[in-house]
Amino acid sequence: MKENSIFITDDDGKEIEMKIYFTFDANDKQYVIVYEEGHEDELYPLIYDDEGNIYPVEDEEEMEMIDEIVSGYEGAMNDQDEKEKE
Repeated sequence: MKENSIFITDDDGKEIEMKIYFTFDANDKQYVIVYEEGHEDELYPLIYDDEGNIYPVEDEEEMEMIDEIVSGYEGAMNDQDEKEKE
């Protein structure tokens, strides 16, 4: 596995390399937000465990919480970029 990447097998059995956008812990779970290179505007949240297994997020409330965290992360990154330009 390449650093900062994971491989996911799609429904057709094809392995897709996904880049890791960021990870975080919440509600006693570990999350990883990934995207496919060239499609940075399409983020996918996944749950992972200590054994390296990954699972899709299926709960609507959980998705809302993740959306808020991703928005906050992106806002913080944008603020940091603006400060570095000054």
